[in-house]
Amino acid sequence: MPYTQVANLDFADIKAVLREYMRAQSDFTDYDFEGSALATLIDTLAYNTYYTAFNTNMVVNELFIDSATLRDNVVALAKQLGYRPKSITSPTAYVSFAVAYGNSTTDTELSLKKGTGFIASYDNSIYQYVVTENVKAQVSNDQAIFENIPVREGTFVTNTFTVNSSLQSQRFILDNKNIDTNTIRIEVFPTGGSFSEPYTVSDNILDANSESKIFFLDEIEDERYEIIFGDGILGKKLENGSRIEISYITTNGPESNGVKTFVFSGVLENPEGVSPNNYTVTINSTVASSGGEEVESIKKIKFNAPKSYGAQDRAVTADDYGAIVRKIYPAVSDIIIFGGEDQDPPEYGKVFIVLKPSDASYLTSFTKNQIVEELQKYVVASIEPVIIDPSILYIEMSSKIYYDKNKTDKTPSQIRDMAIGSVQSYLDNSNTEKFNGKFRYSKFIGVIDDSDVSVNSNLTEITMRKDFYPQLNSTFYYEICYQNAFDKDCEGPTLSTTGFRVTEYPNFDVYLEDRDGKIVLYRLDSVTGEKVVLDSEVGDIDYEKGELKMYALTIIKGSFFDNRISVRVKPLSNDVKALREVYLDVDVANSSFTAYKE
Repeated sequence: MPYTQVANLDFADIKAVLREYMRAQSDFTDYDFEGSALATLIDTLAYNTYYTAFNTNMVVNELFIDSATLRDNVVALAKQLGYRPKSITSPTAYVSFAVAYGNSTTDTELSLKKGTGFIASYDNSIYQYVVTENVKAQVSNDQAIFENIPVREGTFVTNTFTVNSSLQSQRFILDNKNIDTNTIRIEVFPTGGSFSEPYTVSDNILDANSESKIFFLDEIEDERYEIIFGDGILGKKLENGSRIEISYITTNGPESNGVKTFVFSGVLENPEGVSPNNYTVTINSTVASSGGEEVESIKKIKFNAPKSYGAQDRAVTADDYGAIVRKIYPAVSDIIIFGGEDQDPPEYGKVFIVLKPSDASYLTSFTKNQIVEELQKYVVASIEPVIIDPSILYIEMSSKIYYDKNKTDKTPSQIRDMAIGSVQSYLDNSNTEKFNGKFRYSKFIGVIDDSDVSVNSNLTEITMRKDFYPQLNSTFYYEICYQNAFDKDCEGPTLSTTGFRVTEYPNFDVYLEDRDGKIVLYRLDSVTGEKVVLDSEVGDIDYEKGELKMYALTIIKGSFFDNRISVRVKPLSNDVKALREVYLDVDVANSSFTAYKE
């Protein structure tokens, strides 16, 4: 009898196939395979077959990007598609400051040296923010003004190599961890002296020739990076004895996103390289740090690599724009792109990009300009890319959780925390929070019920919220669209807002609510707490379309430190959807969860 081919990975099945094969042999007809010593040999053969089949299966899985699980293999497969996974990214802040000399000076220029800058304290940790290039400012009236200087979080590192042509296998490997590859700068000293030439990174070979001062960057094992220079055909070949200086930043990634308070710790020098002895630094303004992101995960590499390959370094389709923007700005939570022809009214010749950053609600104007500038390299014809802010629709939950005290010894606060943790875990692993997202009410109440075996039921109500930033001290028309119908038959008002102040009533907070299809402006009596109507018609509410329109409001102060105003409405349906530029965000932090014993 020929040996039967093994076609499965189950040990018991493999053993059974081997046993049947042995029994079919005339030499072993009378053997008791269950109790004889030969059973041990069969076990050994089965284990060997099992391990070999398992290892072969795992090896074959690592040959394809969809099934590979080891990062080094996923990176190598992405490289075959011309895709380099994004490194960890350092947050960038913008600082404007003035340097005033203590004494009269003849200096005409002052430089902030690269690798120096500021320190910041955030979440009980100290972070260093530095400039990656020397930044110069003119000195006038014994003062130098530095405007909107970009500073990155991290430690400035410089590695030096010497080209040795006698070493056939010489490699230029950066061994430091957490390198932000966007900050890599290379200077090559051809003769080893003081004259240097800058080399720039190349992502393709279209414009490369034998004299191009370029280098190529590869991620290798253990999330390290290798610098590869030209061979004399694709890029200039380095001469023997050339000295290479490679500078970059090692960063903590997103840990310090949101820093906006800095203390100067930089090094200042005049054109002669002399630092002033007596000076004071005044920080005039800052833009909070943003854009910090962890190294690209295996899941994201598998998602982005094929799309980047499909884009072929040109922006034509919506998928092309999405892949390229993620390449330029890695800290993307979600992105949606649509053509100007879909706008109302149409704006032909434009592509609108709505981007929700992972570390904030909106992009700064500096970041938007940088992304648009980088996009111009890929845009075809005369298409104009425009980045607009997302319209964030928040969902707030008010949940009363009832649990059986006889089934657990947990306190109400512990039950509450478990419910919050379950909801957050569900959000992290579902596609709820995104553009075109959907809030499924039944899913969430099920998650709360399943958060602990003692939970019997929950009564959960939801509210939709939008935040808007008014034009202060200007009479303005405001329109807020929720894309979901309102519940006009609910108990109490459908609409409510946080307090703000208007020019007609500057001494107390005013609020908005709806009454019979009209938006009413009122205040609270300081003694009785009753509502005092100030204007019975400041706008209209469309319950079916889910829209608010407020006419001729002159707002002089918002509700919070940044003057935003929160507007809450009760939805007609507990299932809420978001369309196009509206980003759905379940605001767990501002939701209410209360547990009750039964």
